[in-house]
Amino acid sequence: MDKESMMEGAAAHNGMYDVVVIGSGLAGSTLAACLAANGAHTLVIDAGTHPRFAVGESTIPYTSMAMRLISERYGVPEIKYLSTFESVYAHINTTGGVKRNFGFVYQRPGEQQRPEEANMFQIPKILNTENHFFRQDIDNFMLTVAAKYGAVIRQQTRIVGVQVDEDGVTLDVGPGAPVRARYLVDASGFRSALAEQFDLREAPTRLEHHSRSLFTHMVGVRPYDDFAPRETYGNPTRWHEGTLHHIFEGGWMWVIPFDNHPRSTNDLCSVGVQFDPRMYPVPDCSPEEEFRQFLDRYPGIAQQFTNATPVREWVRTGRLQYSPKQTVGYRWCLMSHAAGFVDALFSRGLSNTMEIINALTQRLLDALKDDDFAVERFEYVQELEQGQLDFNDDLVNNAYIAFRDWDLWDAWFRVWALTQILSTFEINRGYALYSKTRDPAVLRRMERPWWRVELREFDRSKVDDPDHAEVLEFLAGVSRMMRAVDAGEAEPKDVAKQIRDQLARARFVPPAFGLADPAIRITGASAAKVLGTLRWAKRDAPPAIGELTYEGLTLFMRKRFARGEFEPVEEIKQKLSGWPVFGSRLRVPEPK
Repeated sequence: MDKESMMEGAAAHNGMYDVVVIGSGLAGSTLAACLAANGAHTLVIDAGTHPRFAVGESTIPYTSMAMRLISERYGVPEIKYLSTFESVYAHINTTGGVKRNFGFVYQRPGEQQRPEEANMFQIPKILNTENHFFRQDIDNFMLTVAAKYGAVIRQQTRIVGVQVDEDGVTLDVGPGAPVRARYLVDASGFRSALAEQFDLREAPTRLEHHSRSLFTHMVGVRPYDDFAPRETYGNPTRWHEGTLHHIFEGGWMWVIPFDNHPRSTNDLCSVGVQFDPRMYPVPDCSPEEEFRQFLDRYPGIAQQFTNATPVREWVRTGRLQYSPKQTVGYRWCLMSHAAGFVDALFSRGLSNTMEIINALTQRLLDALKDDDFAVERFEYVQELEQGQLDFNDDLVNNAYIAFRDWDLWDAWFRVWALTQILSTFEINRGYALYSKTRDPAVLRRMERPWWRVELREFDRSKVDDPDHAEVLEFLAGVSRMMRAVDAGEAEPKDVAKQIRDQLARARFVPPAFGLADPAIRITGASAAKVLGTLRWAKRDAPPAIGELTYEGLTLFMRKRFARGEFEPVEEIKQKLSGWPVFGSRLRVPEPK
């Protein structure tokens, strides 16, 4: 759709906005930038101002590849800056952290951590160096990008009412004149004005998972490598260079440092604990006192925080899970966390948001062009959002069940890693094909990902490809076994053994990652392992999985050195900055 025709459409509608986006966080600002860059007269409204504190700082390869795809599809190159640590550092800010791995260490009350009870998922360098976003800077950057492409920004503006009629949407903004728009997207989060006014929350939620949160930013958090050295644990990169998860029965803790590379200009560390409130009800004390009591129970964690100090008030929530009755209606859409939320585990929040932006933007641009906002045009967005919630609910709920027993967690970690690998291959392939052909048809597979099905009610007969059905049948079987553990109908160690046995027999598990080998707790993808995986994909893998693996690796590897994809100069600087003498020129000077 060309900008001229869009502008003519806006003029034809008496100067009303084409789209109003409620919420100027990363979700709302990214959507607004994509719409405005393609000619939609867009207004962003937010009750607050920037910069401001936000959590949701850790990215995964799927998130970063989705950002690349959105950037190319909608002509906003700044979104691609978010897709690697080096490009963020070169183009946006120097306050973020690097993410080279997912670290998981199993903690027992009253004990030091046992080295044999730890896992790490190493992010292959051939893909991306992932990010720990310092969200107050990232969100502010994306809001300025939206403004750059023509979006109108109104901060400190609270929505007090929404009315939808045949011709548009009216927003009551208090003392000021009401705002009119042809379409409304609410990306504001839990306190959604749209969800409240239209009674869109399920009560009670259908989500089975239960967790509450306790979080802040701190200084003085020690690297976990001081207590878990690489020579003992065998990890290829430092724990401090990734997102560290302390896991324990009934919950987990995140440690997301922003000061974990030589060129950092930010001493902060994001710290949060997720508790199952059925095991850990909110105590009668302050949030900070609760955190200190938690550390007293877990000496293996406490040693990281001996000299740590919060730099802002602790935030403590009630149960976090909420879900929508519906997410689209005539002339409106609830997007991302305005629709629902499960848990921060596995860093899927930003990933889900980018998928929704990709799916919603083109449908909205087409609806504006046709002046047709029939709900049916947006039904897929609702299907996607509801499916994301159900998929993540199953994923995270099973993980919390696994936290009860180290063996069960170790087995479940491998199942999660498999889903991570296969889904990343899929979006790698989709992005590479789209950037080559510019044909939206190649994205249809991404819009209906074969792996995101309701595992609790899986029906193999509804899956077209037998190779995909084999993977999904395995995942559905694992989900059933985890639920049996939760119900007390199966022993954790018995289920762990069954999962490992099935992984060892499965034809669809790439052997180079070591997921089927219980002795391998650190997964990674060196150059040799990548070559081994390519050979397996060509010779031994089931046809559909082999094709996915081969194309998911090779098509993107060809893009690895394409102009505009990565920041090779910044990569070199980051590498050299760790050198003892020469690198000192590239590091941030210590205060005198």
